[in-house]
Amino acid sequence: MKYIFKDKKFVECLENEYKLEFKKINEWRKIISPKDIIENVKKIECKFYPIKDVSWISTFKNLEILDLSHNQIKELPKEIGNLENLKELYLWWNQLQELPKEIWNLTKLEVLGLRQNQIKRLPKEIWKLENLEELVLSDNQIKELPKEIWNLEKLKILWLDWNQLQYLPKEIWNLKNLKNLWLGLNIIKKLPKEIWNLKNLEILNLSDNQIKELPKEIWNLKKLKELWLWWILWNQIKELPKEIWNLTNLKILYLWQNQIEKLPKEIWNLTKLELLGLSDNKIKELPKEIENLKNLKYLVLTWNQLQGLPKEILKLKNLKKIQLENAFDLDNLKQDPKELFIILKQLEENYKLGIRSKEYLKEKVYPFLEKK
Repeated sequence: MKYIFKDKKFVECLENEYKLEFKKINEWRKIISPKDIIENVKKIECKFYPIKDVSWISTFKNLEILDLSHNQIKELPKEIGNLENLKELYLWWNQLQELPKEIWNLTKLEVLGLRQNQIKRLPKEIWKLENLEELVLSDNQIKELPKEIWNLEKLKILWLDWNQLQYLPKEIWNLKNLKNLWLGLNIIKKLPKEIWNLKNLEILNLSDNQIKELPKEIWNLKKLKELWLWWILWNQIKELPKEIWNLTNLKILYLWQNQIEKLPKEIWNLTKLELLGLSDNKIKELPKEIENLKNLKYLVLTWNQLQGLPKEILKLKNLKKIQLENAFDLDNLKQDPKELFIILKQLEENYKLGIRSKEYLKEKVYPFLEKK
């Protein structure tokens, strides 16, 4: 049995990666491996070749994993729907504008990766991928999601960052098994209160949107471990509700580049927190309850309006790194300069400070405090 392939780059991939033998015939290449070798191929990974033509796709009928990322594929043939055993399909960094409807015949598919293409819409038939666990749609041009997406009951990871979403259908919150939801770099202004239905959610990224406030229901996501809410000029969150203390499993909290002026003291009940990013806000003081963050490893306080530091910050024994550049409003200090000087010196001695933080303290803060 002989198989003919037109795309030279694909043939090159098979030769290099899978040691299959070919014989060149004019502009075509003909495989001379026996039929059973072709039919038993379960995985093809051909990245960075770059492949343009994928008309050969149905030749490998028993494929379970197909990775054609970083190529120049503009369209998929309808024959892709014949890969009935396919479980993972990666097409990152190509030039796809739409998906053939036959792709929804891949009912065994568990992972579908479409990052960095030019896709504008998803067909409503997406619900047919009933075994899908991870869907990666980052870096496309999607403006809205079909409400049928809520039928993907097994979905655990959903990447929708770097798109043009303005809102989310409330049906999305029926994805009860969802663990990771990435929504950064869209133009979302408001979240539906149904978010609290995502009770298994562990990672939620809302960075670089136009969100001014969070629904209080979000604080019922008790399994949440990472909450990302940062990016300059876009999110405009001014305060956090005290209900944040309900997120007792939180390990990472990014609040960079918002307009937060004060932190509720309840935030210090987040005893599992390992990273707290507060850069680029308007925070003037930290409550002494910060000492409760026993597991905190990284604390970012850059570009704020701090008027002092509580001495309790020195009790964070697991702290590995603290960033302080441009953290203080030196002209409006409320703390005794000598006390702040001692605290900063101990921080510098006990914990790792970034190069910029050290330069900031040395060139601006210490000289100012020594004059007082």
